[in-house]
Amino acid sequence: MHEPIPDDQATDTSEAPLPELPDSIDDLLALGQRCLDEGNFAEAQRVFERACSLEPDNTSAHHNLGYALECQGAIDGAIAAYETVGQSPTPLAQSAFNLGVLLAQSGRNDEARQAFEQTLERAPTCARAWVNLGVLHVRVEQLEEARRCYEQALEADPTCLSARLKLANLLARENRWEEASAAYADLLEEGGNLAEVQYRQALVLAAQGHEEEAIQACEHALEVDSDHVLARVQLALLYTQRERYEQATETLQRAAEVSPEDARVQYNLGNMHGRQAVEGSTLVNYGYADAAMRAYRRAIEIDPQCFKAYYNLACVAEKISVQEGISAWEQYLNVARNNPTEQEWVVKARRYLRALKGD
Repeated sequence: MHEPIPDDQATDTSEAPLPELPDSIDDLLALGQRCLDEGNFAEAQRVFERACSLEPDNTSAHHNLGYALECQGAIDGAIAAYETVGQSPTPLAQSAFNLGVLLAQSGRNDEARQAFEQTLERAPTCARAWVNLGVLHVRVEQLEEARRCYEQALEADPTCLSARLKLANLLARENRWEEASAAYADLLEEGGNLAEVQYRQALVLAAQGHEEEAIQACEHALEVDSDHVLARVQLALLYTQRERYEQATETLQRAAEVSPEDARVQYNLGNMHGRQAVEGSTLVNYGYADAAMRAYRRAIEIDPQCFKAYYNLACVAEKISVQEGISAWEQYLNVARNNPTEQEWVVKARRYLRALKGD
């Protein structure tokens, strides 16, 4: 029989008390910085919260509190801390920049643009802020404004490869294929973000009809970064166009492993299976049809606004049975009927649905 542990030897299972914090603001800032350097972000948060309570106007304390919160994924708290710095008499450019990044990642593009503009008011030569501001202009199709921002980034820092890549992307977006290809080639020679540049070069080559060269560029991108999801998707599309279905399947399945919550991957996987399931208007392989429908449904689960997944799901489902087709077309119409970009497809869907119902 085990003997009882005397009270004075009993194990204390309660959490150890947190160490007391210094009362000096300088000591708190130094301690907080050490915690950040060590990656102890929770303790850094506690330290900087104490510093902010002692000196509410200390911008360094609020900035570092924001950074500690950001590193823990507490985005709303980090945004609030960075905003506090921006409203102080001595705002920091870095706080405004960090704020812009978080707002842009949250889809708050107008506020993000203002944050990057504030960054540049305080640090006009911050090339990263110019680049990010350019990206926001691209999101709203203000391409000339974006170009100006990228050029300003290069004026501030001629070594800014990110700005050069974005300028090359603009050339590709404008179908200036030869200029874009030359710009990407220059970047490759200089070793700038090789996987992304190879991927972009692949898009240009594919647009020009050079499919085999595009395949090679995607493969080179994946040699550099095997987790580059967009390169994998593009490579799978190219394999599919060349009827190399087994390689396409393998490539997309690997992309799904790398990025399981990416609706585009599942949508393209469904398309690839769908091509193998249907020839013309005839269902030739039930196994591939079932795989296609599973992939489309997964894409919809991830992104309920993936309209093309609903549409293509219905295209396959109606080959399985009339009832499944009716159900799938009705599902598509329920989600897409009021979307302006889907109206051409909505008209077709209604026609297909009427035909299935015998109306």
